[in-house]
Amino acid sequence: MLTNRYRRIPCGDIIVQRDHRQRTNLDLTDLIPSIRARGVIQPIVVTEDLVLICGERRLAASMMLGLPDIPARFANELDPIELQIIELEENLKRKDLSWEDQTRAIVRIHDLYHKLDPDWTQKQTADSLGLATSTVSMMIGVGTAALAGNERVLKATNWRQAHNTLAREAQRKNDTILADLTESITRPAGSVAPAPVESIITGDFTQWAASYDGPLFNFIHCDFPFGINLHDSDQGNSDSYGAYADDPNVYWELLECLASNEDRLLSSSAHLMFWFSMKYYCETREFFSHRMPEWTLEDFPLIWMKSDNKGILPDPKRGPRRIYETCFIASRGDRLIIRAVSNAYAAPTGAKSHQSEKPEPVLRHFMQMFVDEHSRVLDPTAGSGSALRAAESLGASFVFGLEKNLEFADNARTQLRHFRALRAASK
Repeated sequence: MLTNRYRRIPCGDIIVQRDHRQRTNLDLTDLIPSIRARGVIQPIVVTEDLVLICGERRLAASMMLGLPDIPARFANELDPIELQIIELEENLKRKDLSWEDQTRAIVRIHDLYHKLDPDWTQKQTADSLGLATSTVSMMIGVGTAALAGNERVLKATNWRQAHNTLAREAQRKNDTILADLTESITRPAGSVAPAPVESIITGDFTQWAASYDGPLFNFIHCDFPFGINLHDSDQGNSDSYGAYADDPNVYWELLECLASNEDRLLSSSAHLMFWFSMKYYCETREFFSHRMPEWTLEDFPLIWMKSDNKGILPDPKRGPRRIYETCFIASRGDRLIIRAVSNAYAAPTGAKSHQSEKPEPVLRHFMQMFVDEHSRVLDPTAGSGSALRAAESLGASFVFGLEKNLEFADNARTQLRHFRALRAASK
């Protein structure tokens, strides 16, 4: 409570000037049980002439319950902090108040009450506002994050969505900590090699994976050759970008390498993005089901629609041009996403330095579901490095990729250094 300086005034003596009140329909559903059980905890505020300034819901609930009087404070007895509280509480009644301002106001109200009484609780703030304690607790959390400038929270359309965002953040952080703790127990200090210094190395994933003994990754982006013999196709532009083996054996060998080394590479709490050809949709799903059963694979893939209408045309006389690419997503350890986005994204192919390069805007759109400051990202066939650049732009704590083609790897390293320099200059 603010102070003990209040008087009990008969409810019928208090004047409510309806023309000046902002609310005509009062919802007392949540307040009546509280007042019936505990009485009016927070006094209403009136003028010397007993005109109500704030506390209309408390007064109406008391009258409905047949209470003879109600604790009241006179406006001229309030100190500056109490006046701020009244102003903020009245401001909360505005119908046009945004959820951001609403949650910030509740944080401020609670802080002011706490200044007056160090033992003040969120439950008391809830009672003073006529709200459920759980609601006030969630709104204080959201308001605190909004005041701190949490960008993901500020992108929400309402405070409950913002609360869910915070809850997912907390869960992801806890999952990461728990997975790291588990790793430290199963892989004692000294048995784990330090993280690689270079972000992109020249190397073959099928040879590198079996000997890796560094920190585990909790997000992996796989853009393996699709196994559709693109290198033999005139439409693959191998002369422009450089050919690489794209036969089915390569595809399944890379998948088998991933499955055989998942525990060596990936945390018990992790996400996966896996680009594939629809030609192998059923076979790829079956592979994950049998060889990587701990992973929950989404039925509906992500889709990149190439808005510039570029794509393979297998038979111009009998079928359409294929202008979209598909990507499975999967989770391990029920790792939560950061935020939901649409599972389809339209963007042009753009300038490419690699035959199967995915544009950064496409990758950022999808990866914002999975990548944040708690993410350690692996790309086993990095190509141009666009996935690693996208991950860093989303705040990933660590990124690492392999590319077996020396020229591609050099180019990817150069682009990553340039990307980092631009980011540093913009800060």
